[in-house]
Amino acid sequence: MKPDDFYSTFEKDFTSWAVATDDIRAAFVVGSRARADHPADQWADLDIILYADNSDFYLHDIDWLKSLGNIWVTFAYQTSGGEPERLTLFEGGFQVDIVFLASDSLYRLVKDRSIPYNFRRGVRVLVDKDNTSRYILPPDFKPAASPAIDERSFVQVVSMFFFGALYTAKQILRNELWAAKARENDLRKLMLQMMEWHAKALNGNDYDVWHAGRFLHEWIDQKVLQELKTTFSLYDRADSLRGLLASIDLFRRISVETADKLHLKYPADTDHHITNWIRENTRDLANGE
Repeated sequence: MKPDDFYSTFEKDFTSWAVATDDIRAAFVVGSRARADHPADQWADLDIILYADNSDFYLHDIDWLKSLGNIWVTFAYQTSGGEPERLTLFEGGFQVDIVFLASDSLYRLVKDRSIPYNFRRGVRVLVDKDNTSRYILPPDFKPAASPAIDERSFVQVVSMFFFGALYTAKQILRNELWAAKARENDLRKLMLQMMEWHAKALNGNDYDVWHAGRFLHEWIDQKVLQELKTTFSLYDRADSLRGLLASIDLFRRISVETADKLHLKYPADTDHHITNWIRENTRDLANGE
């Protein structure tokens, strides 16, 4: 079955089930299958937000979900924002992610005339029994406005990066490569935040940097993209150190440029002390000794 055929059928069957189930009050499609800008490709999943009077029941009891397709695997999880969701793979590798929220949260949105963050880029109505959509759908689809970059947050990210860099260096020196690789992921999250800020510093605060690194190759400065490739390393002591040092160099460069553009204070002492510690204590490893 082709992806478009599966997801079209699933939406139709899901909508029929939701309409016939009294305590399901609304359901919306978000994500790439609701976007005009960067719409779904053949690998895209289906993201649904469901509002129900008894949302926790539908999150954990999956008999209703089994009626919609042959399930390979399904489990309850949380979104990056902490909202309860169920991730499901159906036969053919087709993925459906459903967020389950209480009806009361929907009614609060209506009362406050508040547009959910994940509606901003695109949303389609599957079910709306209480006519709430006219109050919470955006008038047009564009990314939500982001707050200006403040010095306190900037210094916090720089401080956390260098703190994590020193910890990573210690694990490399111990030959605890699993721990080092795990911490590398934390450093990459901080690197991504700085890359987003750097792009906005160069192009204006309204510049679209998407979310979680999506379409990064389109919005990032191309010099940064080329340097970023050198920061990934093998499961190897010497190469892990090489990747860490490359990460530090890239992070420093874009942080300093961001600070200069936005007139923020760069914590140079933190950088100096920690970078020197890493270079002094890893000199033998860096020299292949």
